[in-house]
Amino acid sequence: MNRLLPLLLAVLLSAACAGPADDGAVASTAAALGKADSPDSADHACQVVLRSVGRAPGGNDYETDCEGHDCQYVWRGAVDVAEALPVTSSVHVLYHLSSDPTWWEVEAHADTASTPGFRRYAFALADQLFGPGFDAAGATIQLVAFVRDADGGRLFDHNRFPGDFDNLALTADGGFAGNDGGVCQPVLGSLYFSDDWSETAYGARRQGGWLEVHYDLDRLPQCRGTHNGYPAWDLVATARFLPGGQLVEGSVRDFVSNYGTPTNEAIEKPLLVRIPDDAESVQLWFRNNSGAGSTCQAWDSNLDANYAFDIWPAADDPRCLGVQKARDLHAESDEMVMNEASCLAYDVAANTDATGCELRVEGFGDGYMGHYGIPFHWLVTYLRVGAVGGEVLNAGLFTRAVDNKTGVTSEQFSLGLPLGDGLYRAGLPYGVTGFQSVQPVDVRVEAYAFFVDVRRPSGSVDRLWVSHGGANYVLADAFALPTTRVYIAYGNVSWANPDALVYESRKACQM
Repeated sequence: MNRLLPLLLAVLLSAACAGPADDGAVASTAAALGKADSPDSADHACQVVLRSVGRAPGGNDYETDCEGHDCQYVWRGAVDVAEALPVTSSVHVLYHLSSDPTWWEVEAHADTASTPGFRRYAFALADQLFGPGFDAAGATIQLVAFVRDADGGRLFDHNRFPGDFDNLALTADGGFAGNDGGVCQPVLGSLYFSDDWSETAYGARRQGGWLEVHYDLDRLPQCRGTHNGYPAWDLVATARFLPGGQLVEGSVRDFVSNYGTPTNEAIEKPLLVRIPDDAESVQLWFRNNSGAGSTCQAWDSNLDANYAFDIWPAADDPRCLGVQKARDLHAESDEMVMNEASCLAYDVAANTDATGCELRVEGFGDGYMGHYGIPFHWLVTYLRVGAVGGEVLNAGLFTRAVDNKTGVTSEQFSLGLPLGDGLYRAGLPYGVTGFQSVQPVDVRVEAYAFFVDVRRPSGSVDRLWVSHGGANYVLADAFALPTTRVYIAYGNVSWANPDALVYESRKACQM
């Protein structure tokens, strides 16, 4: 089975899990930070992080708890605690509704999900909040996660908000949901080895970050011995990082347990590895061997060449600044654009105009999808690469945008997804609703252009631009004229008029 990362909607609905609403909230006290005799302190070093909180859909509304009292909505969420903190510390969430001055707390409990470098805890809230029929238009829920040590000291999560008394505030405008705002995220790159003998990479493989290896056991089904009816075999992955030569190996198989006794039903187990700070690449291979006196071994090593993947430098390296790439993953439509952080494996030596039909814009659209009433907006473009006089490395979309909340201007280089025959699809999500673990995006695109990176026979890389003679395009250059709206599942894409200025490269190259 081909292993892909969860679709967007699967992430959005991830909170809809079974289990009790909560363990019952108990009255508590607000954080007493900054006082000399207080055992409370603020964490700004990613020791405790509230990852997500929100109501899960249930029936025609949201999940409710109606046992023994009026029905109350249930909020579910997750807290991550750094592995360096003692496991004897307990994890809690402190909260209150704006109409109730009393603070309440619930305890979070260890969860099977995990974030590299952290232990995961899950919690649920219902007591002292509200349910169906409550006028919540002006209500606010304030909450903050904390760890209580053996001496009663409380360490409060203030990683997202700089102020020691700034808590996460849930309001109707945000659907009474929140997340970590992207702080304290481990750098994680994932590799999927599927049973169709394809290899797929997701995420950022960076020096000092984490590498997660997923291996489909059906790729290597040989040497599955047993002993007294129980499994006596293992499938081991080996990773070698270069140039340092560091070797890490570990099993990528587990067995379904029958009340603690392993069965012969094997299941995948990801291998999680810390990437050395000096790594520039990683080689991987796999070995299936049978024990219990057997010498049977089977190898998956890319025909003895090993599987090789680049390791990226830190995110602030010039080759990574503002670089993202399109993922071959779509929640509702092939036109939907979902990007992830990336890096260039080369330096750009020169920037020039694509005046010889090396690149032309075949399509430019503004997309919208609103499944479950959760809006998602993006720009999408199709680019055709012509004769370039060298090797095409990437083609994509450049944007300069302003964050509508902070006013900060940023530039993004969105690398496109090759579709074959010189065609690339690229784009930029510019309006994403933050929900659970989905990070919000709210930017205004001020300018954009298109580029193709070409490695010349000399080895140097040139970036060729379609940018209206270096002036860049604005949204009116695509959408001032009447557009063509094409409907997709739960949304639509408005495509630029054929006479729009954004298509000047296409017109010039069709003459």
